Amino acid sequence: MSAQENKETIRRVYAALETGDRSVFGDSVHPNYVWRLAGSSDWSRRFEGQEAIRRDLLAPLFSLFADTYTASAVTLVAEDDRVVAEVRGKVLTKTGQRYDNDYCFVFRFREGKIAEIVEYCDTDLCVRALGSYDDAVSASRGSA
Repeated sequence: MSAQENKETIRRVYAALETGDRSVFGDSVHPNYVWRLAGSSDWSRRFEGQEAIRRDLLAPLFSLFADTYTASAVTLVAEDDRVVAEVRGKVLTKTGQRYDNDYCFVFRFREGKIAEIVEYCDTDLCVRALGSYDDAVSASRGSA
């Protein structure tokens, strides 16, 4: 796919996420994609494969939210097999904290699908609003 087609895929993902629809994202990822949360916070780590990402990142994360997570793309830049997205996310946590984070995502494409995501964000806000990663995993699996 061309850089412009990849950019259009990410535009569609965020158009859907503006209303909380995560299905377009799910349809756009490669089964073996990688998601890396950059930095050195408690949440910073690498997740590999669609099932592991769903189980070990998305389920714990979304279990912390009291309402629908929404996100909108502010800027999209595409070159070769990469799209860089400046994004604003918004959600209220179950503890009453606002988790309104600003992100920079770098998406790499392979075979027309998102093959890798590198996420940069306010990691201090992650820890303050979300708590520890291990606690989130435990809570999402019912062992907290």
